[in-house]
Amino acid sequence: MDLVNLLDEREQKTVKILATIFGCVFIALLIFGVRARLDAGRMASRRAGFEASWTAADRSRNAAVREWERWSQAKTDIRNLRGAWFYDQAKGVPAMRLDLQKVLEAAGITITGIEYTAMDLVKDRLRRVSFVLPWSGSYPAFRRLLETIESHPRALFISKIDFRDIGLGSGFLEAGIALEGYYVHE
Repeated sequence: MDLVNLLDEREQKTVKILATIFGCVFIALLIFGVRARLDAGRMASRRAGFEASWTAADRSRNAAVREWERWSQAKTDIRNLRGAWFYDQAKGVPAMRLDLQKVLEAAGITITGIEYTAMDLVKDRLRRVSFVLPWSGSYPAFRRLLETIESHPRALFISKIDFRDIGLGSGFLEAGIALEGYYVHE
């Protein structure tokens, strides 16, 4: 403080004013600097929150796109399944009878007295037609018939086999075979 005493009164007053101004500027810079640092921290926190929500939204959008693709594929699969497995409504029972006749010819078998019954399913959109085939013949021919039915490209399902006479030792058997076919009723 000896340096200040060397100055005259006017110079001391100027030094005090300058010191006060520098002190105020320093305090203002300190206050604004701390505040800016806190604001920067808050902004970084908000930015991180926005990035997290955008990342979550992007993941959600990607999941929705994948779900849409799966549903689109399912729709294509259903269309293909309808064309490959089910019969058309316009063709319906006659087409099933023709396919059943082809199956019997492929198995080398002739059966007469086939019974047909139609039934509604799934709110009138899908119709099931049942066929009951009376069988009497050898076991190898019976097995060949079942294999031919199973390998048929359309949806003809064996729903029931009712064995009436197994003919022990002779290899001759009598049975009733219940088949089901489906067609789409649009």
